[in-house]
Amino acid sequence: MTQVQQLEMKVLDNGIHCDACEARIQNVLGRLPGVLRVRADHRTQKVSVAIDLGRLSPQEVRQRLVAIGFATEEDGDGDDGAT
Repeated sequence: MTQVQQLEMKVLDNGIHCDACEARIQNVLGRLPGVLRVRADHRTQKVSVAIDLGRLSPQEVRQRLVAIGFATEEDGDGDDGAT
């Protein structure tokens, strides 16, 4: 059984500037094994990611965002989508 967790992260310092930034985040995270859905929004500075906890951890997602230049702050506890 797949255990899904929905992550909601706020990007610091208005790091998501435009549609191209959104696309970069979505492309990079979307290639990670275990990412089921990803959405970035430059208007709200939020990234939403649904992950399979058996294949990927929330820390790995955050580390990947930092690696491509987007520091985040957790927005909520991240437990919203566990099934």
